[in-house]
Amino acid sequence: MSAPSTDPNSKQELDPITPTTVMTEHGSSVSGSINGGGSHAIVRAGGSFDSFLAPLTRDKFVGVVRDVEQKLQTVNETLSMLENLLDAQGFELILNEMLRAITLKTGELLNADRSTIWLMDDEKDELWSTLAESEDGKPLELRIPKNAGIAGEAATELKVINIPYDFYSDDRSAAAKESDRRYGYRTYTMLVMPLLSDCGKLVAVVQLLNKLKLDCRESDPLEQKIDQLGFTPEDQQLFHEFAPSIRLILESSKAFYAATQRQRAATALMNAVDSLSKCGLDLEETLKNVMDQAKELMNADRSTLWLLDHERNELWTKIPIEGKPTVVRIPSTAGFAGIVAQSGEPLLIPFDVYQDKRSAKSQETDRKADYRTCSLLCMPVFNSDDELIGVTQLINKKKQGDYPPYDPNTWPEPPEQWKASFNRNDQEFMKAFNIQAGVALQNAKLFQKVKEQEQRQKDILRSLTNGVISTDKRGNLIATNECAMELLGLTETILTEGCYVPELIHLKEGNFTRWFEAALNPQDSKDRQQYYPDQTFLSSATDHPHSINLSINSMSDIDDPAKVSGVLVVMEDISEEKEVKNLIYRYMTPEVAEQLLASGDIGLGGKRKHVTVLFSDIRGYTSLTEKLQAEEVVAMLNEYFEEMVDVVLSYKGTLDKYIGDALMAVFGSPAPLDDHPWMAMQAAVQMRNRLAQFNLKRAEKGLAEIKIGMGLHSDEVVSGNIGSSKRMELTSIGDGVNLASRLEGASKQYGTDLIISENTYHPYAERLIVRELDIITVKGKSKPVRIYELVGIRPEYLTQPLLASPEISTTQQQIIDHYHQGRQYYLKPAIEKLGSEDIAKVLDDLNRQSDGQLKKLSYDEPRLLAEMLLQLSLEQLLEILGANSLGQLALGQFKAMTTEELETKVLEKVTQLTVQDTRQLLTYKLKQFTVDLALQQHLEDLAQEMSMAQIRKLIDLARKRFALKAKEAFRAAKREFIEVLNIDPKNKAAKLHVDRCILYETTTPPHETWDGVWQLTEK
Repeated sequence: MSAPSTDPNSKQELDPITPTTVMTEHGSSVSGSINGGGSHAIVRAGGSFDSFLAPLTRDKFVGVVRDVEQKLQTVNETLSMLENLLDAQGFELILNEMLRAITLKTGELLNADRSTIWLMDDEKDELWSTLAESEDGKPLELRIPKNAGIAGEAATELKVINIPYDFYSDDRSAAAKESDRRYGYRTYTMLVMPLLSDCGKLVAVVQLLNKLKLDCRESDPLEQKIDQLGFTPEDQQLFHEFAPSIRLILESSKAFYAATQRQRAATALMNAVDSLSKCGLDLEETLKNVMDQAKELMNADRSTLWLLDHERNELWTKIPIEGKPTVVRIPSTAGFAGIVAQSGEPLLIPFDVYQDKRSAKSQETDRKADYRTCSLLCMPVFNSDDELIGVTQLINKKKQGDYPPYDPNTWPEPPEQWKASFNRNDQEFMKAFNIQAGVALQNAKLFQKVKEQEQRQKDILRSLTNGVISTDKRGNLIATNECAMELLGLTETILTEGCYVPELIHLKEGNFTRWFEAALNPQDSKDRQQYYPDQTFLSSATDHPHSINLSINSMSDIDDPAKVSGVLVVMEDISEEKEVKNLIYRYMTPEVAEQLLASGDIGLGGKRKHVTVLFSDIRGYTSLTEKLQAEEVVAMLNEYFEEMVDVVLSYKGTLDKYIGDALMAVFGSPAPLDDHPWMAMQAAVQMRNRLAQFNLKRAEKGLAEIKIGMGLHSDEVVSGNIGSSKRMELTSIGDGVNLASRLEGASKQYGTDLIISENTYHPYAERLIVRELDIITVKGKSKPVRIYELVGIRPEYLTQPLLASPEISTTQQQIIDHYHQGRQYYLKPAIEKLGSEDIAKVLDDLNRQSDGQLKKLSYDEPRLLAEMLLQLSLEQLLEILGANSLGQLALGQFKAMTTEELETKVLEKVTQLTVQDTRQLLTYKLKQFTVDLALQQHLEDLAQEMSMAQIRKLIDLARKRFALKAKEAFRAAKREFIEVLNIDPKNKAAKLHVDRCILYETTTPPHETWDGVWQLTEK
């Protein structure tokens, strides 16, 4: 060992602490522990015991023997004590207590304020200590990388580091300063010494802080107690004297602890493997057993076995949720288990998992589940063919000892009992365990597959709508399905008895027994495969006969195909019920048809139902087909309808009827459908995409493309079987059906292929991409409806993938934005009318009018009043004029007149109005210039104080003000619609609005009662 520096203020880097070497009389060196004054060497480092004992005198020999005897007795007593304590509380607690005592004693002997012994963990390549205590006073395990900090420097370079006063001036003190600040401490001096084994391997690092004066008092502040000379060479030499004893105790304790743990783990592994070998073949039982055994084996708080589903590319397991076994599935790439499933390699994350950058999802899950993940061990499970079949996941290694249950309110603080880590020994034991688990799981999965195949065969038989009977080679029944049992009136008792099949089947005509025996003993292929259509089956289960198609087939022996192992009898029911099924299957999916049949609602008559009606029509059908032969037209329509109807049925719609080149579909009838608008809209968008694919195929053949228009409306209709007893049709009628048809026709005028009503749109607005086209009244209807072009569906809401991308282009979005802005300007006169500022200006203008100007009006008052009588309802007129005037004018009869009569009678009614009636109507007219209720009341109050001339002039001024404001709005709207045409010159909806804006700007300004509704005159 090199001589240490005598300068207490210098940074000292000395030799590590190794066992003291004692020279024997013959010069051979032996390693020994120096205990106080002159103990003998008892551990031989070199040479032989013969050479060591030969020169000893009797007295010396007796002394050596007694010394050895004393030490062996000490070892024996120590082992006995450890064994007793081990049974009581576990060796981990003993080791912690031993470390604490040695650490405190070391600090006391060297007069240090604080001392720490960092043990070397070779498996994790870390330094760890349990000297520090948590808030509850229990030992807290601290771990740092082997090369971290000053202790790590001493550990990696195997050198003594002595940092004198003042420690903070040393370049390496940054981390310690931060730690001191956090814990309210101050480090002035430091001594760090590595402790090595005989072979020079690191056992531990001893770290001493703050050398204290010998004469200081405990109550003095720390800065007054500090010996500024720091730790001296004498301190190091003193430690040299008892270092070998400390090293021996630590090495022995660690070795004994490791051996005990290995023995316990090996016993637990044997018990776990034995338990697995005894478990049954049930997959669910095996899953639970593997998880329970793994948790017990590894002393984990939780364990999960994830099985790999290659077909779905998922990991799944079955765990109890609210007391019920529940299957949980996750993507095979999700979480830590997914990492192992993808790599096939183990994943060990020691305490603390939350420090791992991949733990974000784990933390989120913990927060929801009131849990705290602290350590983790994920291991792959392979079968006997070395194929990955699952992942075992162990969570939270548990410490020895009694601890309170985990309190979720402390999250994310880790509980004391889980401040531990799985290690490589755990990993090796789990690897051995997983080999046995893989065998058990493979056996269970094979057994499960056999059970599934057996169940599948039963399900296939059960799902068949035909009666199926199988027999053995003697003709006795061995298996059948529910349909055959119902037809034959069979019971479970008859099935178990295995009766002769010809005794069960009786036909009105035909010899079933002869046919059956021919199949049992076939002479040729005709005997092996027999088919007898339209047979009348006499069933004991029902009072009336059944019409069936009968098949009798021989079943070949698996070993010798020439021989027969039995007969398969198939009975197809073609009775009236089945004919009805076949009929309605043409109009709807089997699922919807079964719902309808189950309801029993298939008779004559209709019921009111909320549905969505879809109309679709081919554009330019006449020009498309005028050059085609009739056969070519039929072929084209059949191909086209095949595509469209397939889409309708796939979204649970019902084909109502074909109307030439058009089709009508109903969603929500005859079988109810809760989300019928949503399903109808998806179907319409899919029809658009399917048509695009269809046209590509036609283009490849040199054929013209087909264009369609569609209209959708949701409403209450009368739906059911309508017609006569001899011919009836599943259909829907009502205003809702008519409006859907009108919307399909309107799609042509607006230049779009798909229009939906506001009833259909609003419940699902957030899922759709639309362009609000207009507010219209269709021919034959007075109630306006707001209509939308369905541009697309937002991808995240689709229930089925679309053939084409659901995303809309930037150009489409620009068109929608400009069009929407144009509509806002366009509807501004109807929505806003005149505001308070406008009315104030009009009243100012009125106040400036002379008597002569008051008499000059730009409108015809009788014509104005006539318009009001025509436009206002009886209820409104009753509110304005009162019941007496309404009766005297006979306005009830007047309202019942036809349009032609009204035109000739309305001016006559105006002449019958009294002055009071006229004032009341003109006052109401004033209120029509604003939508503000408070402003309407204000105008009504003012009118009470005005003369008739003032009221008339105020109306005249308000009309001019309204017309001016409306023109400004229409000019702004026109600019936006022109922007749409600049992007898409063929946009008919924008062109329509440009023409309207020009009309309202120039020749026909809008009336103050204008509501933005456009009346369609075409069908």
